[in-house]
Amino acid sequence: MTTRRRISADTLLPECPEKRIGLALPAPISERLDELVRLAEANGDRTNRKELVASLILAAPESGADVSDLLHAYRRSSARAARLDGNADEPTIAIRSHPPGPRPRPRL
Repeated sequence: MTTRRRISADTLLPECPEKRIGLALPAPISERLDELVRLAEANGDRTNRKELVASLILAAPESGADVSDLLHAYRRSSARAARLDGNADEPTIAIRSHPPGPRPRPRL
């Protein structure tokens, strides 16, 4: 039997109960996610990978056709397309190794 909790529709998303999802990303996409976090933080927004992924999901189109277009574009893209470092002409991509858990924040 499934039980459902109810929350107020006016609850801010960061304050809502969380649900874990099993997720593994291609390494170049994980690197891009780290870079997007750095870009947001350079713009003055303290954030993390989890919050950024949630915000991108919230911003996704609501049309099935538009979601399919995004999916097809992803499936046709190479690792090169994930780069944000301006080195699109380099033939290889360096993949950093990170231990599990939150990424360390750069010192200011």
